[in-house]
Amino acid sequence: MDREIWIALLMLFCSMVGFITNWMIVVFMWQTTKLKQPFAILTVALATIDATFSTLYLFYATPMVLFNISIFQSYSSICGFLLMICYDAGTIIHFVISLNRFLAVFTPILYHKIFSVVFTKYITLCVFVYTCIIITLFFGILGCENYYNPEVVAFSYSSQPICKVFALYGDFYEVLSLTVIGAAMDLVTIWKVLQMRIKTEKGKKDLNFLKQSLSQTIFVLTIVICFTWGPKVMPGKDFAFLFSSILWSAVHCFDGVFTLIFNGEVRKKLKNGSQVRSSFVSGARSFF
Repeated sequence: MDREIWIALLMLFCSMVGFITNWMIVVFMWQTTKLKQPFAILTVALATIDATFSTLYLFYATPMVLFNISIFQSYSSICGFLLMICYDAGTIIHFVISLNRFLAVFTPILYHKIFSVVFTKYITLCVFVYTCIIITLFFGILGCENYYNPEVVAFSYSSQPICKVFALYGDFYEVLSLTVIGAAMDLVTIWKVLQMRIKTEKGKKDLNFLKQSLSQTIFVLTIVICFTWGPKVMPGKDFAFLFSSILWSAVHCFDGVFTLIFNGEVRKKLKNGSQVRSSFVSGARSFF
């Protein structure tokens, strides 16, 4: 089987899982919480970002690779632009989720002031606006492009000098800094919760939220390391797609998987069996 087909099948798997799990989380969390909890708002925001990314990968990027669709390749920079918005916004929301859990445990009074339901929605909106401005500046105004490169079977930055500036500061340093700080906050917060030995239902719920946040953050950090040093350890075109197309999609796929594993509200919905399927259909209709 040709390399492109194997790549497309891997892309199909990651994007399909990401598409199903993340849209499922959006619908279930909407039904369960009505977005009246700060953590639920952030979870739905992240799931929406991941679901949008996976949708673009599933219905645009994967067919483009699998069937070598030339017209898709010609306009791949538009898809790449939207993917960059999702990736950048998702990285910041990851950090905000870690900050949310950190403040909830260490400074509850400050937490309730910052992460009220209304202000959490404003924070989420500001993240989307900021991300759209930054990505539009670099990839719309200054001429950088994130396009599909058939030679490496992956999305790549164009060769303009401004792209190198963004790749270093707007991509690597920003993502690395936010994920490292987020992971550190998650670890410290989990340590604090374990020290408090809270055995109430709320304590267990908070610990599961922390596990969700830490798992997602650690996974993103691992992917960033693979993005950066993977091609140096395993150079060559045969591995270039692995450190770009596949891992990039996997970030958004596993966000949904970790939420399904650790989020109690979603798990309860899943345990209902046939009720889940009917509620998903009715919820999707009401949501969309």
